[in-house]
Amino acid sequence: MQLTLFISSEHPPGDNQEQKFAEHIEQVKIAREVGFDGVAIGNHLSYGSSAWYPPLETLTRLAAETGDMSLATCMLVLPLFHPLHVAQQAALLDIVSGGRFTFGVAPGWQEDEFRILGLDHSRRIGRYVESLTLIKRLWMEERVDFSGKHFEADGLELALKPVQQPRPPMWYGGSVAKAVERAARLSDTSLGDSWVASSHLTEEVITEQAVLYQDTLKQLGKPPPREFPLLRNIVVAPDRETALREAGPFLEASYRIFGQWGLFTNVVGSGKAQLDLEELLAGRVIIGSPEECAEELVRLSRTTGFTRLIARIQWLGMDQRIVLRTIELLAKEVRPLVEKEAGR
Repeated sequence: MQLTLFISSEHPPGDNQEQKFAEHIEQVKIAREVGFDGVAIGNHLSYGSSAWYPPLETLTRLAAETGDMSLATCMLVLPLFHPLHVAQQAALLDIVSGGRFTFGVAPGWQEDEFRILGLDHSRRIGRYVESLTLIKRLWMEERVDFSGKHFEADGLELALKPVQQPRPPMWYGGSVAKAVERAARLSDTSLGDSWVASSHLTEEVITEQAVLYQDTLKQLGKPPPREFPLLRNIVVAPDRETALREAGPFLEASYRIFGQWGLFTNVVGSGKAQLDLEELLAGRVIIGSPEECAEELVRLSRTTGFTRLIARIQWLGMDQRIVLRTIELLAKEVRPLVEKEAGR
């Protein structure tokens, strides 16, 4: 089981942001020391109730600390940006990292982010697909002519090309069946592309979606992905009681904001605007002792076939001590237990 540290760059706006960024650097350094081989970061706009660090810029700084670890966006909300801007920034990140970048993208779900930027949320899928098409062509072709509903290119040449040729691998996001099928159609698994399930969905749903992705690839005549990443919320502590007591309030704080954004009504489909902690934990969070967390990961490995855990281990306002403990226990105790059981 390969391990990627998910950088949860979500912080209360009143926090000392210089200190918070330094804590992310410390997280990466310790993750590297204990055997993580990847770093990933998500994306929301920084406004209102929480500050989010811009993903590509943040990864570019963290690349100085990662050694030979891979870097990934998981996910960049692609329709919020112009594809040429993204293509050159992502190419630079691939250069800075020595060709270790994976470009993870999703259409996005938070309506306010589109409204703030003057974009039509209902047209985001069209922008998403056109952006992907244009970025891939800019990376792989010398001159690009393109005429779409959202973007135009007339003999456009991207002078800044990524190190990885013909292009960096891509991860595609999406929370519903149509999005999973679209991810399979977009995936070139021979180039390292794959799909990543949303961490907000329950284990039952992501298991069904993993099967759907693999079956759709097969129907399209595409080989399975070289690696199958899985993004999961995880808290590891000496025991479940400690994990719940220390991490529960921060999980609730983060998901309260997501609920205000419409996650549970518009995306997850729970029928409720907010979920209590018990409902949040059910199938969405791997939490407890190393043995309990390993048991859940073994079960997920068998039902989804995942090979890389993208571990989201921090939530709004969480103490650095709790974050670092999960990093160390996950690498030193949980992974050996998972690999021992998988080897039987």
